[in-house]
Amino acid sequence: MKRPPPTALYVATVVLACASFAAETHAAPSEAEAFVKQVREAAARPGGQAIADLTQFPFLFDSQPLQREAFIAKAAPALFTPRVRQCLQRAEPQAEDGRLVLWCKPYGFYLGPVRGRWRLIEFTADGE
Repeated sequence: MKRPPPTALYVATVVLACASFAAETHAAPSEAEAFVKQVREAAARPGGQAIADLTQFPFLFDSQPLQREAFIAKAAPALFTPRVRQCLQRAEPQAEDGRLVLWCKPYGFYLGPVRGRWRLIEFTADGE
């Protein structure tokens, strides 16, 4: 049996990859997209309870692993200022290592799957 030339294999691979990408792009909203919508809705609510409902605990803040009540009392008011909450309404999610990041200066909020469901898992502070 004669093998197809390498160029034909390359073209076939590229065509299949593009078809796969197109199918993913036009699919129904993914779990990640739905979770970003939930984060936006939670950020629009005052206080930290709605955001805490979407957070993975313990949540590391100020070098301390916080549980839900401490997160609501300490981390939520410090991280989710009115300016950050407003930014979260329009921040474009950026894919990074199987997670999404929402950048709202001075923070990046990492969203990712934990045991089969999406959660707010950590944040980073931009030193600039």
